[in-house]
Amino acid sequence: MIGWAKKHLLLSTVLGILLAYVLFELVTTWVVICRDAYVTSDIVIIAPEVSGPMLALHVVNDQVVAAGAPLFSIDPQPFQIEVDRQQATLELARANLRRAEDQVALTVADIGAKQAEYDDARKNRDRAVELAKGGVVAQETLDNFQKAFQVALANLNQAQAARVIAQQQIRVQSGTTKETEAALAKATYELSRTQVRAPADGRVAPFQLRPGSYLEAGKPVIALVTDDNWRVVANLTERHLSGLKPGRRVWFTIGSDPWRIHSGWVRNIAPGIARSPSAALVLPYVQPNTDWIRLPRRFPVEIETGDLPKRQRLFMGGNAFVWWING
Repeated sequence: MIGWAKKHLLLSTVLGILLAYVLFELVTTWVVICRDAYVTSDIVIIAPEVSGPMLALHVVNDQVVAAGAPLFSIDPQPFQIEVDRQQATLELARANLRRAEDQVALTVADIGAKQAEYDDARKNRDRAVELAKGGVVAQETLDNFQKAFQVALANLNQAQAARVIAQQQIRVQSGTTKETEAALAKATYELSRTQVRAPADGRVAPFQLRPGSYLEAGKPVIALVTDDNWRVVANLTERHLSGLKPGRRVWFTIGSDPWRIHSGWVRNIAPGIARSPSAALVLPYVQPNTDWIRLPRRFPVEIETGDLPKRQRLFMGGNAFVWWING
């Protein structure tokens, strides 16, 4: 056999390469190995909701924090002043509303009085008209009763108009009161936002924040690596996707502890990827390693790590090595 291979060196080389390729295909069909994997978790970018100078910093780099723990605080004095101002404005608005309501009550009472005067004037006018027909009442007296009736009618109309105006004033003051209540609620909320707390359990990523710095609303200042969603992401080639399902048992090692094998299972498989980096915010994008060879596309597969995060510290972005046996 060796002699034949020496005589047919080219052919034996080709056959050897072909045999190696067939063995590789057979092995990789049953044993899936992925070195393009990494450890990750969720990261929360924390930015203040209000602007102002930072008064105190309560954490340091790499500190473990629990959900609700204070991270930093912004000077609350300007926001407290605004709360006090809106509170005073609200008290004034409520006083104006009560005054408008009292005014309506007064106009209602005034309408009652003017209505009684009008009823008397109308009765006197009607009686005088009947007496004038029989010549009992002089025309001058009739004219006086008629004038008294017109005055009473005008006074009644004026009282009714005053009630309409007072009712409109109630609606205006009620709207002003609600607007001021909303402004006070907003000011109170902004005051509460001067204390920035951790939204979840995790570890504080390195930062450059220092006391006295002026912080702008919406501008990120601290990142928190959370502890509740550690996982391994393996960028798997297309050829191994068809037989892979969530729940499959896998084994992996991590770069920070390369000699210990851990067991996990497939959590989910990405249903699609982006073909260009421009769509990376919509779909995951896995960067090819070269431009001149058409590489197979890789799809992110998330692997559950079980209780590993409780047993040892993990590092976000660290390398991982994953394998499993197709069955």
